[in-house]
Amino acid sequence: MKAIVLEADWSPRPNAAIEPEHAARQWAFNANLAYRNPKLSLQNIDDPGEPGPGEVVVQVGACGICGSDVHMLETDDDDYMILPYHLKAPVVIGHEFSGRVVATGPGVTEISQGELVAVEEIQWCGDCRECRGGYWNQCRNIEDLGFTLNGGFAEYVKVKAKYCWSLSAVAERYGSEETALEVGALTEPTSVAYEGLFTRAGGFLPGSAVAVFGAGPIGLASTALARAAGAAQVIVVDPLQGRRDLAEKLGATLTLDPTHVDVSQAVSEVTRGNGVAMVAEASGANAKVIAPIEDVMGVGAKVVILGMDPNPASINTIRHQVTASSLYGTVGHSGSWDFPNVIALMASGQISMEHAVTRRFPLAEVVSAVDETKSRSNGKILVKPQQ
Repeated sequence: MKAIVLEADWSPRPNAAIEPEHAARQWAFNANLAYRNPKLSLQNIDDPGEPGPGEVVVQVGACGICGSDVHMLETDDDDYMILPYHLKAPVVIGHEFSGRVVATGPGVTEISQGELVAVEEIQWCGDCRECRGGYWNQCRNIEDLGFTLNGGFAEYVKVKAKYCWSLSAVAERYGSEETALEVGALTEPTSVAYEGLFTRAGGFLPGSAVAVFGAGPIGLASTALARAAGAAQVIVVDPLQGRRDLAEKLGATLTLDPTHVDVSQAVSEVTRGNGVAMVAEASGANAKVIAPIEDVMGVGAKVVILGMDPNPASINTIRHQVTASSLYGTVGHSGSWDFPNVIALMASGQISMEHAVTRRFPLAEVVSAVDETKSRSNGKILVKPQQ
């Protein structure tokens, strides 16, 4: 089958503290510390084969390009990829995907052949201390489709059925399997936002004001979820007009260009000096946005760090003390019914993530699609391997 394969040189930095068992199989907890000279290519590889017990084979219908996919190809001055996340190369990338189940293995009872599904990227074990405590996204035996296991920029993927969630209700809403697959591919990034805003941070009271910094796919998902959860005001901050336009389609009540507007003053005016109850940091540019975020926090505000930035950022601790604010670190989307709850919101029409899709590419043009994503000017770009 055809697939997009990422290759890179295993070359740990001299000061990298890599566990011996990870080094033995060239598995990096932080790719920026270990992998250099990345390259991406379309290859013919073996198909996944027959599913084993508890497994299904999914024919990929749509797979989104994530900022993490771009970070795999972007490098620093020493040619190390800037991705600050898990990686084991070579690997088929792509982790935001949906598809049709074409084969089921023994013991699979809740997913049927022919069913449309969205698939969790994070392959949590369910047995380690972290999983047993409800921290599935921090699983100590974690593997990730599209990072350490072959992912969705391929014609087929084999995966355990426990990571698959039905899109039947979404297909019923739209009356189109193709649209359901496209929207279904956004389940993963939308669930990343859901995990941070609600599962980790506990949400906000309906009627509150929410600010979203960054209107890429995670920021757009945060915008839609905030409106669905009853925010009276959703203020989106992004320098790109196109992304601000998308945010308005997804529920933003006010969009701000930080290069032309005093964000703090504008938020103060619209909230009558009260500030916001929650901030979603979705830009991945923490060093630039932490100070503006601290300027808009209301008393008791929750700050949720969704964007991934390998560089450290400073916080003004006294600002957090005097506002009694809370800072939440979050990564991932697994557990706590994140996926099925997001799918239910999609199926009910309370969020309409199809508005976030701006471009579509066939598998053979993934390299061009990733290059286009580097401009950060689009919403969600989808790859459709069956075209």
